[in-house]
Amino acid sequence: MSQTFKIGVLASFLCLFNGCGVTVQGIDLGRVVGAGSKVFDIGEKSQEQEIDIGRDTAEALLSRSMLAADDQLQQYVNRVGYWLAQHSERPDLPWRFVVLNNSAANAFAAPGGYVFITTGMLARVYNEAELAGVLAHEIAHVTQKHHLAALQGQSRKGLLGDVLVLAQQGHKRDDERSRSSGATTHFDDMVLDLYGRGLNREDEYRADALGAQIVARAGYDHYGFTSVLQALGGRDKGEADMTLFLKTHPPIDDRLQQLEAVLLLLDERVISSRILAGRYIRHSRAPVIHES
Repeated sequence: MSQTFKIGVLASFLCLFNGCGVTVQGIDLGRVVGAGSKVFDIGEKSQEQEIDIGRDTAEALLSRSMLAADDQLQQYVNRVGYWLAQHSERPDLPWRFVVLNNSAANAFAAPGGYVFITTGMLARVYNEAELAGVLAHEIAHVTQKHHLAALQGQSRKGLLGDVLVLAQQGHKRDDERSRSSGATTHFDDMVLDLYGRGLNREDEYRADALGAQIVARAGYDHYGFTSVLQALGGRDKGEADMTLFLKTHPPIDDRLQQLEAVLLLLDERVISSRILAGRYIRHSRAPVIHES
């Protein structure tokens, strides 16, 4: 019997007793298995489970980041993001859009409705349609559960075995609500490893296509995201603030080629194509970087 199978059986067994609140050597094993077991379970997740996993994932990501200390900017990005999310396949998720104070150009998402964008990316966005394109791409990752599936794949490779070892060794919890510090560390490591490597190319191409459709349904210029990719593609690939973006995404030329057919199809269907450059500059107060 494989260790991961044993973990799944253990998690199920614990949940049959006392609502996953069983303790061994002072450890709440239900909580220790916690995020790992939720991720690992084979099959479709309930929305509640997905949101729980997303919250743990967001906490791991935010442990290495700082929020942008600009309430107006945070509110503006949330308004744009929420409008786009209402035109996605999953408008009922508790969507949250977060601006991170980081000069690197990047954006990423977590299961359950979390979307992050850096000030470095905002500084290279020229209008609201381009911002919408970036956010819609990440919204598409969430609606398609790309990160959730990737985390499940990661957990099958050994996270839960590590969690069981921690439980057997008798690591203590800090309080009734916390996960084992060891289990938390291993889950966080798994998250950071995934986000440091990125999703597979097909997931990225799929998010590009669906993001363009979301943008179009929301009334924005569906070429906004293309403009962002072209601008980023023109940057020096050796620049430090582009390293992670280029490492975790397919080549930009490939993405533009994949998007072409979708954009041409949308050309025939789109009624409204707002750009809203003035509104973006007025509300974001982002220091737009003009390339020389």
